[in-house]
Parts: sequence; C-alpha cells; structure tokens
Amino acid sequence: MLQSVYGLPFGTLKVKRTELLKRQDYEELIRLSGPSDFLSYLSNHGYDSDIAANSSQYSGYNLIEAATNTHLAKLNRLALSLTPKEGRDLVASYLSKWDVMNIKTILVAKNLNYKVEDTEMHLVSENMTALGIFAGLLNHTDYKNILSMSGIEEIISYLLRYGYGKALLSYLDDYRKTNDITSLLLSLDLYYYSMMREKFRFYTGTEGPIYRFIRKTIDIKNIMTIMKFKAFGGEENVTSYLLQGGGLSDQMLDDLIKSSSIEEIAQKLKQFSDLTRSLELYKRRGTLTGFEGELYRNLYWEFIGIFEMSPLSLNNILAYLLRVEAEWKDVRNIFLGKYYNIDEETVRMISINIG
Repeated sequence: MLQSVYGLPFGTLKVKRTELLKRQDYEELIRLSGPSDFLSYLSNHGYDSDIAANSSQYSGYNLIEAATNTHLAKLNRLALSLTPKEGRDLVASYLSKWDVMNIKTILVAKNLNYKVEDTEMHLVSENMTALGIFAGLLNHTDYKNILSMSGIEEIISYLLRYGYGKALLSYLDDYRKTNDITSLLLSLDLYYYSMMREKFRFYTGTEGPIYRFIRKTIDIKNIMTIMKFKAFGGEENVTSYLLQGGGLSDQMLDDLIKSSSIEEIAQKLKQFSDLTRSLELYKRRGTLTGFEGELYRNLYWEFIGIFEMSPLSLNNILAYLLRVEAEWKDVRNIFLGKYYNIDEETVRMISINIG
C-alpha cells in the first residue's frame, strides 16, 4: 500500500528530473564570460520565472544568486507538495536545513552589521516564503521580523518559540563572552542533525538508506572540522565542535584527531571515501577545498544511486532533492568562481556534476 501512494510522486519527479541541467550545461556555464551571458543561458534552461521574479530588485551576480535560491526553493516545495501524507513531516524536516542555513546567514550578517537589502538575496526562499512553514517552523512574517531586528540576542529571543531558538540559547553565554558566533552556528547544526537522526531512526518503512545518508553527512562535517583544526591549529579544542550521531566510531574520530598531518588523515579515510584527487590537489596547492568537494561529491552519487534503485518510497523523493541541491551547489560554485576569479580546477573540484 505504501509503495502505491508513492507512484504519483515517483512518476512526476522522474519527468521533472529530465528538466534539470545536464553535464553539457555546466560545461557551457563554465565557458561563459559574464553575468549577462550567465543569466541568458539560465533563462533558457528553466530559470526564466525565477530571474523575472528578482530582476526588479537585483542585477548582475546578485540577480543570479537570488534567482538560483528562488529556483531551489520552488523545486523543493514541489517535491514536498507531492510527498504523501505519511512522509511529509519527514521531508519537511529534511528541508528545514534551508531554514538553518538562512538563520546562519542572518546571524553572520547581523554580526557584520550588514543591511537588510544586502542579506535577503542570500536566503533560500520562494518569494520569501520559508520551506520550514510546512513543518510549522519559520514563515514569511518570521523572516521579515528577524531581518528587521537590530541584534543577535533579539533574534535568539524571537526564535525561542521554535527549536532553533532553544538551541541557540544554550550557546548564548559563549557569544556574550567572546562576540564570536561560531558556537551559535554550531548549535544550529547540532539541533538539525539531532532532530533528523531521531526522525528517521524509528521510521517504519524502507527509509534505512536515508538514515545512513544523514549519518554519513555528519561524518563528513566532522572530518572537515578535524582537517581544518589540523591545518590551522587548536586541535585540543576540536572535540567541542564535533557532531554526535555519525557512522564513524569515537575511536576512529580520536584516531583522526591524533593524526600528524592532513595526508595521514586522508590515508586513514580510504575505506570511507576515495580522496585521491583532493589529496593530490592538497599536496600541490595546500588547500582543503578539494577534500570537502570530493567528500560531498562521493556522498551524493553514492546515495542518489541507492535512493533511485529503491522500491517506491521516500528514498525516491530524497534522490530528486539531492539532484536539485547538487544543481544549486554547482551553478552557485560556477558563478561565484567567476565573481571571485577562482580557477577552473578548483571550481570543478568543489562541484557535484562536473568534478
């Protein structure tokens, strides 16, 4: 019975998948020289309404960012609307990751005293309507209210009515002492992944792969945290920034922390993910960027394959959401690469579809 209710979303999203950008589209975007060409190409490949919706307020690279965020939100909302009632809360919970990202963006902007108009374009929303509204979380009015607030403590106070605010409150004293928002941003990750683990751990369906995906995502975040502490110093504090609930054992994490170098960490992760290319890039250029790109690229393609081969279930919807997210990441990487004059090798290394 459960499989039958997923027949419609499976068929619809299978058709919608054909409308996503192809590899040749990403190659063409890399070749384009400026924002006008970029916008023209995207307009002819499914982004026309998203560009039109933001063109009165933004232009150039800012318009690209606003349009791609709107496009992501629109496709996510479509997938959520097609999800059968039995799985909607789980998909909405997964999509609340964009609420978390938006709150982080706002907190960073407030900490840097950015203006509202300089912040809105970075938010993932469709006409400023939050994805989390389906989970009873943030809505349009909430975002407008938060953006208008003068400081971080006022935002945290407002968010106390949601799980986000309670998570932030637990680290507020650290922020008051140091004026460093790192711990506040960490608290949102802790809240999100803890919530996701509990949601999917006890779900009685065929969604075991989703739970494994969540755990492996936590592992990747922890691996990158360990690598960054190893590269920039302060390993004695790294355990305070690790997320709980990943698949790597405490012993393995401790072993990674005690590694003498980035190269040793990469070697110890051979069974977890193939980091050959990113290790070679690190040896040549001393950058960690390739590791994060390769870890996420391997993760996405491993689980997109697993999800799409599964019987009709939430797995198929998650596969579509991952493809949509990968497109958003790659388009964003390419246009930001042009804006910041990042070399093509790096752009490809941090991308999902053209890595």
